[in-house]
Amino acid sequence: MQAIQNIIGDFIKSLKSKRVVTGILTILFMAAYNYFGLGAYGITEETVNGLVITVAALIVSDTLRPVNPEKVEAAQ
Repeated sequence: MQAIQNIIGDFIKSLKSKRVVTGILTILFMAAYNYFGLGAYGITEETVNGLVITVAALIVSDTLRPVNPEKVEAAQ
């Protein structure tokens, strides 16, 4: 039972990370594009896709190598 509680606690902590929040906001932006019809306001689907790809690349690259050099010093 304790192991399950630890797993759930770790999962909840991970939901608060910047990477997860950024990923969720990106997904919401994609949904908002379709829901609110942002194409009518001059925002193209290519623009949204480019933004999503850029955010995903930043998340992956920050996972591999921190963008903020202070993160490396704090981790050591």
